[in-house]
Amino acid sequence: ARPPQVHRRLLYDDDRGVGEPLAEPGADERGLVVRGRHLLLLDTVESAADRHRLLAQELFMAPYAVLAPGGGPSGRREFSALRRELPPNIHLLTLAPADGGTVLLRLEHPFERGESTNGSRPVTVDLLNLFSALTVTAVQEMNLGADVPLGAVSRLLWTPATGTGGVWGGPWWGSQPPLTP
Repeated sequence: ARPPQVHRRLLYDDDRGVGEPLAEPGADERGLVVRGRHLLLLDTVESAADRHRLLAQELFMAPYAVLAPGGGPSGRREFSALRRELPPNIHLLTLAPADGGTVLLRLEHPFERGESTNGSRPVTVDLLNLFSALTVTAVQEMNLGADVPLGAVSRLLWTPATGTGGVWGGPWWGSQPPLTP
């Protein structure tokens, strides 16, 4: 068995299709350097998903500290476009301006079905009362690409070999979408 390969460097052509040596000296001429870190989370099977899903979001989407020359007013400034916190098993994936004065909102339920006692529960979010800085006048559920209304999407139907499968409930109407794993 071959060990995992992070980087391969050759000073001669090995005749494997590239047609030249694989010599990437890097910016400092000492070769490429790979850096990273590993986190080990020890937990019970029942609560592991609750911890690792939320920790993954916290690590992957950590805020950046941005510093610039001063000159403006000092003091702590804080703003939230949300009136209240989202449930812990709902993630605000996208809130961006779209065409015609509309806003693209993507909410994500990051847990799998049956993965967690608490995290895998369906959640309802009241979009009309969620935002402090936006007034919601209408809501339309779209496909993930946000280019086709979900009601116009025809899903493939099949019978799994096991005889069981997930059920898709179809589009919802209103301002309180059911978010399920």
